[in-house]
Amino acid sequence: MAQITIKIPDAVADRVIDGFCKRYHYTDVSADETQNKAGKVKFVKEKIIEFVKRAVRDAETEAAAKAATDAASESADADIVLT
Repeated sequence: MAQITIKIPDAVADRVIDGFCKRYHYTDVSADETQNKAGKVKFVKEKIIEFVKRAVRDAETEAAAKAATDAASESADADIVLT
């Protein structure tokens, strides 16, 4: 299985995670700082996975729509002969 790894330097890790969580509306459900940080990291991973899936789905949907449009156009041009 292919893997994509994103390395975040320790010096900015909290900033990146917190900024991402704020941008995508993470809701803090734990008063425990350690558990909360684990929840944030999980949230970030889930959002990145959603982003990748959405990008692939959108690209494939766009390609399928173009292929269907092209096929319909070719069929109409070939099948409908008007004089």
